[in-house]
Amino acid sequence: MNTMTINSSAAPIPIQPLAHYNPEVEQRVQQWLACGQLLVWIPILSQENFPDVPPQILQFADQHQEAMRWPIHRPEDLLDLPDGITGWLLPADAEDTDVVCGVWNGEVYILGVQDKRTGRAQALLGEPADASQSAV
Repeated sequence: MNTMTINSSAAPIPIQPLAHYNPEVEQRVQQWLACGQLLVWIPILSQENFPDVPPQILQFADQHQEAMRWPIHRPEDLLDLPDGITGWLLPADAEDTDVVCGVWNGEVYILGVQDKRTGRAQALLGEPADASQSAV
């Protein structure tokens, strides 16, 4: 497994591709970070992320995603995300993304997402219009 590093003003963050990683997603996120672009993380309000919250509450909260944008100024900000919660990662000025991000036990995971029922790639606003943006 190849290990790569994102350089930032602080200590570099090592990256190891997962077995099912998508190099296109990895390259896109590295480009966002290398450019110093402001990113945002939006928690995915699902039963998997929040098993103790009633579905109707999650559906209501999901209608207010704009208010839940967590700013990511530097790569190391990703380590401050809540542990065990998956969220969408995108440039602050973008409306849609097919990139998800989460932290588990101090490790940052960045990948695409597929619908568990259909196997189709998913994005924040639904299925991506461009089939080249396949998920992992």
